[in-house]
Amino acid sequence: MWVCVSNDFELRNVLIKILNSLLPNELFKNYEIEQLQNRLRNMLQRQKFLLVLDDEWNENSGKWNELKEIIDVGAKGSKILVTTRSHSTAAIMHTKPFNSYPLERLSEEESFSLFVKLAFEEGEDKKYPQLLEIGKEIVKKCGGIPLAVKTLGSSLFSRVDRIEWEFIRDNEIWNLPQNENDILPALEISYDRLPSYLKPCFTSFSLFGEDDTLSSFICANMWEALGFLPPPKEKETLVDVANRFLHDLLSRSFLTDFIDFGGRYYEFKLHDLVRDVAIYVANGEFQTIYIP
Repeated sequence: MWVCVSNDFELRNVLIKILNSLLPNELFKNYEIEQLQNRLRNMLQRQKFLLVLDDEWNENSGKWNELKEIIDVGAKGSKILVTTRSHSTAAIMHTKPFNSYPLERLSEEESFSLFVKLAFEEGEDKKYPQLLEIGKEIVKKCGGIPLAVKTLGSSLFSRVDRIEWEFIRDNEIWNLPQNENDILPALEISYDRLPSYLKPCFTSFSLFGEDDTLSSFICANMWEALGFLPPPKEKETLVDVANRFLHDLLSRSFLTDFIDFGGRYYEFKLHDLVRDVAIYVANGEFQTIYIP
């Protein structure tokens, strides 16, 4: 069972997500909380399971204990894996017999190797020693975070203007104080470097939920309705234009889990940190209203 929890750790909502991962075709939204608890207990009773609670931010130990009591009915060998970017959350979850495993960041050497692969065609980097030196300084600022390295490297692909590289290295965003859950400076810079026609398309991703699977069909319809797509060229459709935009965003490492169904239809997801940037830059411009 794989559940993207994020900031939504209300017991009822988490139970629904877990049940949906077990039975995706069944509707649980109208269930009372006792019904949800009983249904989940019955399904897990004496079963050996792996439950992944992904991108956890809950810092309330009481809420965690409530959930743990409900799911602590599995067979021997059952495991719960929690991923989090919050040290406080890790401390709350880290109660015996639970163990905490801090993930190492990339070394500067690994980061630079990844950056070069994304910023240059194979073998082209040797032609630009000055850019490589600037690239090493950019990589240091990324702090070993792979997504930061990937987005900045991708944004500089085939760009050999030294001024562009220096602009990224010397950007004032790097100097702003950073909290644990702040937007990564590298992602802000990568967004700022998007062409003007791509920025509103990217910002519209703020409408979607965490870990949602998006499609080129949804994007094409939404962007057309919002007036974000330019008129198609000769022998081109609006879907073709939307697909071109998606490929541009993919080339800049903003999209993940990208699946190409024959060149006309795509599915993809957004990394949690990328979605955070979309929400941040949207600044209330887009809103989702749920109507029961």
